[in-house]
Formats: sequence, structure tokens, C-alpha cells
Amino acid sequence: MRKISRRAVLLLGGALTLTALTGCWPSGSSSSSSEQAKNAVKTALKAAVEQNGNSYTLVENKALSAKARAILEAYLQDVEDEYTDVYDPLTVTEVYQIDEFVGNDDFGTAVFSMPENAVDPRAWEKAANVLATGWLCYYQYNGNNVEFCVEIVKQEAADGQGEAANYMVIFAKRHYGQDGGETWTPPKL
Repeated sequence: MRKISRRAVLLLGGALTLTALTGCWPSGSSSSSSEQAKNAVKTALKAAVEQNGNSYTLVENKALSAKARAILEAYLQDVEDEYTDVYDPLTVTEVYQIDEFVGNDDFGTAVFSMPENAVDPRAWEKAANVLATGWLCYYQYNGNNVEFCVEIVKQEAADGQGEAANYMVIFAKRHYGQDGGETWTPPKL
């Protein structure tokens, strides 16, 4: 077998990094792979909800994706402040409930690093099971609905020197009950 020189490896790595940063993947478009990865997460989440016999229904709200960048930035600040972590979907065993506020809305948020095969729902099974059994249920409203959104957000390094990273941002909107005078009614759980 022929050895590849260190210089060739570095040049190849640089070329791949440049194509990743510009979004010009050699085989197909990165936007289609992003959609495939988001669909893989949604498929895994819905399967986990069904498998675990949860009594709620996931209701996707794609309009919430406009808030994903602000939610990620708030979440990464919480990571920096050591309140939470960016989870690895392949090894996660527990997700702590973190609420991020964007405008007047409150979102339960979990952020995951991107696994190597992010377009395969099996890569998200462990994360989906953890979210379905111990996290999403806190965001039920109108009986048994959970309004959620899945989005991939690219985050540049704060110093402008590091590599950009893609994060899978999964969040559910918290619905508050009505204010009935002196009695505050929380959402039905």
C-alpha cells in the first residue's frame, strides 16, 4: 500500500475544510444533507415517542426555526457558564431541562453535536429516547401536544480563528396558562 505524504494529507484536509465552510460539498448539496439530518432527528423523535408509550403528540412548528440562532447563542452562553452541555447524540444518557428565552417566548432547549452519519435516524435514537422519556413531556399544552422545532445552526468561532461548528438545536415551546385574576393556571400536564 502506498503512503500518503503529510503535506498531501494537510492539503486534502484544507480543501475539505474550505468546501465545508463555503457549503460546496463535492457530492451533493449541503442544504439537502441538512434537511436529511433534520428529518432523521424528527423520525427518531417520533419513533421514540411511540415506542415509549408517551401520551403526547409532537407538533412541528417550522416557523419557530427563525428563532433557532438566538436560542443557540443563549444556550452556548449557558454552556460557557457551565450550566449545561452540548450533548453527543451517540453517548447521551440524560438531558437536563434548560429553558432559553427569546423575546416573549420560552423554549426548552437541547443542543447536540453532529454525529458522523447525521442523516441516519439510528444516529439519533439514543438522544431521541432521552428526550422523549425525560424532557419533551414538560412542554405539553392543550392536553397532549408538544410544539417543537429541529434546526441545524452553524456557529462561527467567537474569536474568528477557530472552525465553524454545526449544531443540531432541538427545542420545544413552553405554553403558559391563562391568568385568571388571582389564580395563575399553568399549562395542563
